[in-house]
Amino acid sequence: MKVVFMKKGIIFGLLMLILGACEVRAEEAAENLLMVSEDEISEAIKKEFMEQGWPEAVDLEFFGGQTVFQIENARKAKILVEKLRTDELSNKFSCSVEIFADGKAFARTAVSGKYYVLGEIYVPARNIDKGELITPDMLKTITVRMNRVKPMFVTEKDKLVNKEAKKYLKEGKIVTDRDIGEKILIKKNDLITVVYKTDKMQITARGQARQDGVKGERIEVENTKSKKVLVGTVVDAETVYIDVQ
Repeated sequence: MKVVFMKKGIIFGLLMLILGACEVRAEEAAENLLMVSEDEISEAIKKEFMEQGWPEAVDLEFFGGQTVFQIENARKAKILVEKLRTDELSNKFSCSVEIFADGKAFARTAVSGKYYVLGEIYVPARNIDKGELITPDMLKTITVRMNRVKPMFVTEKDKLVNKEAKKYLKEGKIVTDRDIGEKILIKKNDLITVVYKTDKMQITARGQARQDGVKGERIEVENTKSKKVLVGTVVDAETVYIDVQ
């Protein structure tokens, strides 16, 4: 029996050659793999939702583990979605997904999960300080799952514009009905003009507000001369109308 002795340097060199060849083969194998990701399958199912006449965009969550396909020696893959069924009460969906590789059927699987209708809502486009009056340029739209929009959220543009921030509003955060309100035009103790109005005449007097008031709100005012307390409607930042019967 012959015993062959090799220098450490030669052995190390041979090992590196073997490892290098393995890496090349692994890279070649990876290059020959065509991946069909869960995101691609999700987009194909969303497209099927639209083709079935859904007016809104949807977001999907799959039940079970991640669905990924690896196809060897393929250049092009196609995803076919069939038998899409939905349950509006539970927001669940199910369908059949078939993968084609270079025009040939590769795999078929059943996919199920939950779907969520998406919509655009208005939120602050920048931080808004307490007391600021909200204008259109302070708002932007974001896309959210509509099931997350609660009744107390104020998400429509016309319900946000010209409202006063009652607290510091953060950029991108949904506004609630407690966060905003009508702008206070008259503040307690403000000196104002009190207008006594009838069908035939109108008399003005000086008065003092006994409480804060927004436009259209009825507040108590005191005639500074007669000291009589009356209830009137706020017209603007300086005027309260008293309806005389």
